Amino acid sequence: MTRIPLTLCSALGLFSSSPSFAGSASAGEFLKSLPISPAPGSPWEVTGAASLGLAKGNADNLTYSFQLLATYEKNDNEGLLGADLFYSEDNGVATTNSFRLFGQYNHLLNDRFFVGSFGSFLTDDIADLDYRFDAGLTLGYYLIKNDTTKLSFEAGPGYTWEEQGSISDDYFSLRFAQRFEHSLSERSKIWQSVTITPEANDFDNILVIAEAGIDILLTEEWSLRNTLRYQFDNTPATGQGEDDLLLLTGLSYALGGIPEADDPGRKTLKPQGSEPEAIQMGWSTTAGLALSLASGNSDNLFLGLTFDSAYRQKAHETFLAANYGFSQNDGDTSADSLRASAQHNRFIGDKFFIGAGLGYFRDDIADVGYRITPTTSAGYYLIKNDETTLSLEAGPSYTFEEVGGVSDDFFSITAAQKFTWELSDRMTFNQNLGVILDPSDSDNYIFTANVYLDTDITANIAWRVAASWTSDNTPAPGRKKDDSTLTTGLAVKF
Repeated sequence: MTRIPLTLCSALGLFSSSPSFAGSASAGEFLKSLPISPAPGSPWEVTGAASLGLAKGNADNLTYSFQLLATYEKNDNEGLLGADLFYSEDNGVATTNSFRLFGQYNHLLNDRFFVGSFGSFLTDDIADLDYRFDAGLTLGYYLIKNDTTKLSFEAGPGYTWEEQGSISDDYFSLRFAQRFEHSLSERSKIWQSVTITPEANDFDNILVIAEAGIDILLTEEWSLRNTLRYQFDNTPATGQGEDDLLLLTGLSYALGGIPEADDPGRKTLKPQGSEPEAIQMGWSTTAGLALSLASGNSDNLFLGLTFDSAYRQKAHETFLAANYGFSQNDGDTSADSLRASAQHNRFIGDKFFIGAGLGYFRDDIADVGYRITPTTSAGYYLIKNDETTLSLEAGPSYTFEEVGGVSDDFFSITAAQKFTWELSDRMTFNQNLGVILDPSDSDNYIFTANVYLDTDITANIAWRVAASWTSDNTPAPGRKKDDSTLTTGLAVKF
């Protein structure tokens, strides 16, 4: 028996009135404790975030980002201060390592025109950019400016100091920028921005940074954020690429929460609470997706797909499930596993049941060609009502497997515990434990544990946070026993 490689892929973004940022995995309690938390009606909005990706075991990969943004709006003045850090490594070798600081101050001349100043600092080890500092003045205009939509354009002169590929340079530059944000509804908005900085005397020397995303509110402080960031440098260091692309999917945190509806000029995204709904009878199906991508000078991909389907009736129930994980770093596959199961139970009375099932597992990185386990079981629901179920089951099974190129089959015993809880009409918690034992060999066993929390965004789309743990006491040669997985992503309900 063996294991699946650990893959931790979570992304936390941030929600603010500025379209400049995505991502921070810092805990909500930490953010709430910061002394800069704004009071109600404060002109400051402060948001902080991070993203984290980790693979341990047969692969050794790490990615993370940290971001902070503060925006200011009062009377005829507006400004922003921010920072972001992106880092990833594969087997101890850095594949992404960039850091940016930026700030801007604008003074409104009237309702639409504004003048301002800006400054930014950027360093990128992988692109061989030791530093780039831009500063200058800007003149801008709000083409659209109302309670739901803002669209602005700006341009101005600047100066650039940089060192790339160990070559220092400084020159007059120009800066062109465009920003857009639009509230789609009381609980969602889209945003987008483009900044173009060419050398004044050589437009072939140009830096472009473009970002776009969507925010969907989940709670007073947290929202779902999907962000796409693109960077283009037309004069990269020798041997480096011109383009870098980053996709982040995750949660957002607003320090101090989303303002109430009666705050002037700010539209609340705060949802109303309500009671949990009854567990659905008949068919209920959910498909989940977790995705992160970096392309260009770094090349990383993570894909997670899940499928869960249940059919419930008074006399019987059927469960179908599948989970696929894949990750790649610079063209080398570091995770590729598939787990699937099917089970049908027939009730004897209201809480006792007998059942039959089939489990399948494959993991190329852990050198598991296949593991197929047909099972029979008897079980009992300790709790079974409209909102909560808790069951225990056990029974004989048979295991067929190929691990490390060696085929084997043996009589086994399986046992499982399953728990489902409808926390509210928008939140569902699901947890299960399982074990496969070889009664002829006490050292041959596998433990598995899975848990996920779904928070509904719409009637058919939810944000899922899922975790799993596998312990295989007899892995393939050279493989480790234990593995853990944490993923975040979208789930679609049918």
